[in-house]
Amino acid sequence: MKRYASIILRVLLLIVLYSVIATVVSSRVMPPAAARMFTAEQMSAAIAAMPLVNAIIVVMLSYLALRSRWHGWRLAGALYAIFFSIQGFLSWIELLAFPAVSTRMPPGMLNSTLVQAVLVGTVFAPLMVWVLGKTLPDPADAKLPRRLAMPRGEWLWKLAAAAVLYVVVYFTFGYYVAWRTPSLPEFYGGTDPGTLLGQLGNVARMTPWLFPFQLLRGLVWAGVGCIVIAMHKGRTGEAALATGLTLSLITSAGMLMPNPFFTPVVQRAHTIELLTSNLLYGILLCLLMTWKRRRAPMGQPQAAPAD
Repeated sequence: MKRYASIILRVLLLIVLYSVIATVVSSRVMPPAAARMFTAEQMSAAIAAMPLVNAIIVVMLSYLALRSRWHGWRLAGALYAIFFSIQGFLSWIELLAFPAVSTRMPPGMLNSTLVQAVLVGTVFAPLMVWVLGKTLPDPADAKLPRRLAMPRGEWLWKLAAAAVLYVVVYFTFGYYVAWRTPSLPEFYGGTDPGTLLGQLGNVARMTPWLFPFQLLRGLVWAGVGCIVIAMHKGRTGEAALATGLTLSLITSAGMLMPNPFFTPVVQRAHTIELLTSNLLYGILLCLLMTWKRRRAPMGQPQAAPAD
């Protein structure tokens, strides 16, 4: 009981520390014009939502740290890579691809979000490892079998499959969960053809570069997911759920804060889209990367498939 109470107190301390660090960094790197774009109502709602957003991010990262087989600087590096990739790099390149959102931002704001993720992650990741008491190795973790140990060829085809899987999930959820929301196509300057295939046809005609672009993002998402899978010491089912929750919760947490760059309807649609699609993708990614083909013992033929 004392152990759990200690963990709760440490996580609460981390939420406070993260809030302070994020606020200080944001005040230094965000352009002043960004704050002026908020209405009084939006600013009030954003401030009210901030504790929840910070708590979601910190609790998720704390869980990963506590359930990690890694420790010290290796764990800090993994937490930094997860945080920066999701909160910084992946969000940054996604906004670059959609000028309907990025052009609404004041000059310098898009790049400042990337700088903010770098600075916050650099300070907070090692601090989290220290506060949670994960600086030293646990002898029990050394006995755990290495996860994701596979030949190079298997790595290549699984990562390629993971990238394609991301594209499938991205466009499917993007259409059925987000694009079919009334007023969302208008927000992005598009139309709803009524079917997923019709929407893919529109993408192929108007923005064909979006397919390889999301394929590359899929590789980055797969890389982030593989860090979670490799560091997690739980069984495959828990690791799969942890991967899905990491990709979905950290990504969508910021969408809970009202802002002047999305309409409330568009923001709500994207929040639901990110929560559901990334959760599913993370689970499927873990199952894919940990799947191993069963081989018959030496000297015995492979069983013939049933008719």
